[in-house]
Amino acid sequence: MAEATLWNLIREVRTRAGLNPRELARQLKMSPAHLYQIEDEKSGALPSDETLRAIARVCCEDLQERAAVTQSLLLARARLIVSAEVAAYLSPRGEEKMPEEFQRRVQADLKGRSETEIRFLDAQLGFNGRLGLVAAGLAGLTKNEVRALAVALDQPVEDYLVAAGYFPDWMLPLVRKEEGEVGLFDALRNISGKALGELASVLPPAWMKLIQGLQAAKVEVGEKK
Repeated sequence: MAEATLWNLIREVRTRAGLNPRELARQLKMSPAHLYQIEDEKSGALPSDETLRAIARVCCEDLQERAAVTQSLLLARARLIVSAEVAAYLSPRGEEKMPEEFQRRVQADLKGRSETEIRFLDAQLGFNGRLGLVAAGLAGLTKNEVRALAVALDQPVEDYLVAAGYFPDWMLPLVRKEEGEVGLFDALRNISGKALGELASVLPPAWMKLIQGLQAAKVEVGEKK
């Protein structure tokens, strides 16, 4: 999953708050031109820590959400001003965005719940205000957190893990291979065209997409060699 840049993150926070650039600039007491700069990666403009805190304060009424957004913005800025080695330590898996499929699933499963219920669920799971951010594409969850969220929402754990880009635990022995063995992905990658056509009549579409993706990746690797 791609990590959001600071500039994109600022724009996403503003958009989620329902503010246009001029409205946010007015509340921050800065010119619209300056706001456009700190939302444009090409400009290279680096807002101060205080500006980032002010953006979170204006865009987030909920205190937990504000704290989480502030942390995300400050971490994104820090990653830009430290060495690559240090930046790697500031980019844990849980700080990345989740796949759009997972975001949509969480949004659908939270639909109909009040803000109070969502805050209670967030606190119950120990997400520190990140649940709303995850659904909005502004934060991520670890595998264990995804599993806990699925259980809390009474949803199939395997569905949530796959949507989040994680392998369910029961699949790990299938995709791992010992020395000298043919792994599951290797076998699927090498299915012939005729056999693939026969499988299409019995396998679910998701499995066919997996096989086709593996075979396409094989072709791409072969072309690069």
